[in-house]
Amino acid sequence: MFLILQPLSDAKAGIAERNTFLTEMLSLSEKPKQYFIFNIEENKILLMIRGIVLREWTVDHMMFTGTPLPIKSFSLESKSVQLAQLRYHIKVDDPSDNNNGSNNTNAGSTTANSADAKNAGDKKAGDNKKPAKFPLDALEIDDMPTDYQLFINGGISINVRSQPEAADAKIKNATYLLKWYLYNPIIAIKSYFNKTTYMKMDIFFKDQTEAQALFWAFTEGTECIILFPGLGDKDDFKF
Repeated sequence: MFLILQPLSDAKAGIAERNTFLTEMLSLSEKPKQYFIFNIEENKILLMIRGIVLREWTVDHMMFTGTPLPIKSFSLESKSVQLAQLRYHIKVDDPSDNNNGSNNTNAGSTTANSADAKNAGDKKAGDNKKPAKFPLDALEIDDMPTDYQLFINGGISINVRSQPEAADAKIKNATYLLKWYLYNPIIAIKSYFNKTTYMKMDIFFKDQTEAQALFWAFTEGTECIILFPGLGDKDDFKF
């Protein structure tokens, strides 16, 4: 009886997961916002809107530790690096601050010479009609970080890494291995006894521009679905 009922139970669980997945996908596709699909088993990340794939990332290495979570939509709460930290800080001097004292002492002379100043200004404007140019620096994908963390509601954190420079590769990889195989298991055990949710993903790109593009596209508040390994038939979760 066990041998007969076990396949039926697995099939029923697979159908329930499939239905849940379709329901969540339908809910996200009805919103006029972009969303992400993280497929850990296939090492792929999809950026979608209205059920259409806008961009696909093929991850060179993706794994997770902790408890697999049910199929549901999560949202990005914050990043370890904020855009405000990447913006250029431009200081614009206010001429009124430097002229407050002189304006108070020379109020009479300013009134007497207002007509001459106006005529001189009109003449100068006529001579040079081109507006003054003010160079602005805009943030682009190349300005985005290559290593960062994404914090998602529900106790999920995603560590995005990229290929380190040759000089720092050994040190960086050794630090990562120690943290992944020693520190993370301790946190997972502690979370288990505290009955809190702990799930950590690690995403590695050999191409740094792929990591930068993901940081650029994954804005705060964007929803996502994480597909863990072992969900059953892969064809049931394809697009």
